[in-house]
Amino acid sequence: MFDAWFALYARYAHEIGEHVDERTARTVWQWLLSGSHRVAGIVLLHDAAIVGFAHYRPFPRTLDANEACYLDDLYVAQEHRRKGLAQRMIERIGEIAAAKGWSEVRWVTTQSNEGAQRIYDRIAERSDLVTYRMQRGVPAAANPTRAGKP
Repeated sequence: MFDAWFALYARYAHEIGEHVDERTARTVWQWLLSGSHRVAGIVLLHDAAIVGFAHYRPFPRTLDANEACYLDDLYVAQEHRRKGLAQRMIERIGEIAAAKGWSEVRWVTTQSNEGAQRIYDRIAERSDLVTYRMQRGVPAAANPTRAGKP
């Protein structure tokens, strides 16, 4: 099952402009199987083949002193899109979150992912939060992704 999941996971990484190697993927796979990092996942099957996946995990909400759910990764194979599968996975994660007493489900997407945003806008409230990233050990002034930005 790893090989089928990895094939989709690698496509997902490529589509969002990331690189993932097999070693990294095997680490994530072990997290999913062992629960050692509280990361969990669901997969969608069609004719015994994996056609989609979602990875999620709890996180503490310090302002409310509770836990919520963070949806890290969500992917549906191109040939299976526009069938409501992404929405079904998000709704299933919402059910899991409710059963665990988590207060909400949060996730991010790229600004250019308009197709996903149309789905998300139907089923969730858009947040006004802006996401920032800082590379570990790299001061902002030396970060190449900041080049030319004020």
